[in-house]
Amino acid sequence: MSAEATRPSSDGPASNGPDAGLPGTNLPAARLRERFTVIALGIMALALGYVRFVLLPQQDRPEPLAFHFENPMLDARPGERALFFDLSRPTSKSCSVVMESGLVLRPRKGPERIGGERNLRTAAPYLACSIHDAHRGKETCSARSTQEVLYGLNRFGMPASTKVRVDSIRPRWMKWGEREMPVYRVEFQRYGQLGGRWTTFLAHEAPVAGLVKWTTLLPHQTTVIYRQILESAP
Repeated sequence: MSAEATRPSSDGPASNGPDAGLPGTNLPAARLRERFTVIALGIMALALGYVRFVLLPQQDRPEPLAFHFENPMLDARPGERALFFDLSRPTSKSCSVVMESGLVLRPRKGPERIGGERNLRTAAPYLACSIHDAHRGKETCSARSTQEVLYGLNRFGMPASTKVRVDSIRPRWMKWGEREMPVYRVEFQRYGQLGGRWTTFLAHEAPVAGLVKWTTLLPHQTTVIYRQILESAP
């Protein structure tokens, strides 16, 4: 027998592996199925992780407060007062008392002047208050008035002459006194005197301007407002 007769034919199968020569075998399709299975398992893992670390923790959180801001100054009453002071100077306290003229929504029908304020009939709506030096004891605001301040209804506890640019208003919970209550955190830029970045917290339960406290960046200041009503208030 010649050597050429013992050589394998070049027309035979190129591989002698386990799948060689089996009918219906398609390697690209098998690999595609494997990749699809891996992708599907990855998607399932992501879905389970989302449920575990996102959806389930959210169910344990309390529902967020609904945003329903109403200007607390609209509920101010004549004789209502608030004691305020800087925490860094607790002995220096002042008392703001709503004047008998009270809330002025239509300045054209109000007085032309209050204290040092002039041309009020062309001003924006305001809340007129008298400022007193605060004393210890029952009659905290019994001292003579030192000045009058007009709180602007759209100034978030700031005087009416103040110019502000409000950046955000967000509801939140805050501890005030012995209880926790909903407040509105207002962030704004104040211009002019004491200009800078301010954060104010307002609540309907707080007297006069609704101010619970405010903070400033330069210089840092925190003011806490306490609810006190004069006996003569209705």
